[in-house]
Amino acid sequence: MASETPQYRHAALWLIGPDMPGLLRLGAKFVSRRGGNIDKDIADKFGEKAVVFMSITAAPDDIKRMDREKDELKKASGCGVVFQAMNEPTVPDGFQAELFGFDVITDDAIGVIAALTTLLDSFGTVIVGHTGERRIMPGPRRETKAGQKFVVMLPLDFDHADFNFKLSELVREYNGKMQSPLRPVPGLLWWW
Repeated sequence: MASETPQYRHAALWLIGPDMPGLLRLGAKFVSRRGGNIDKDIADKFGEKAVVFMSITAAPDDIKRMDREKDELKKASGCGVVFQAMNEPTVPDGFQAELFGFDVITDDAIGVIAALTTLLDSFGTVIVGHTGERRIMPGPRRETKAGQKFVVMLPLDFDHADFNFKLSELVREYNGKMQSPLRPVPGLLWWW
């Protein structure tokens, strides 16, 4: 029996170039008019330049259409446009099929992401998703904090207790707290 074509596929879309009012809207309209749904988007401004990223879900034919018609978006936006259809995720040999994630808030300090990724690497994990952002916390004494969310694949022989202990120590070292401890997540979109 032949395998069926998946009902939905994933793709990534980037717009990189001069900032302008409505840039995110242009990307969103491009995707929606071609049958796509935006699972996650990030828009950032760097001086006069902007970067817009969109994670998209659509039917296979709609993904192909977006790829064929991406030059229309390039012309409308004046930006460089990259469109990349994604393969279905796979589980490497020696890894658990279920995804896990955690969310921490720490002082905004040089090296915090390097420390967290070093810890993850020391336990043999594969980072599937990461979002980090600097947050200004309101109050009588405003503080700058760093929020970090990770989604990871764990090796089959992963030691949860040791990892959680070392993660807690690291978070305390950066004057932080666990928003969500390491736990199973139902895919990449569990908090985004």
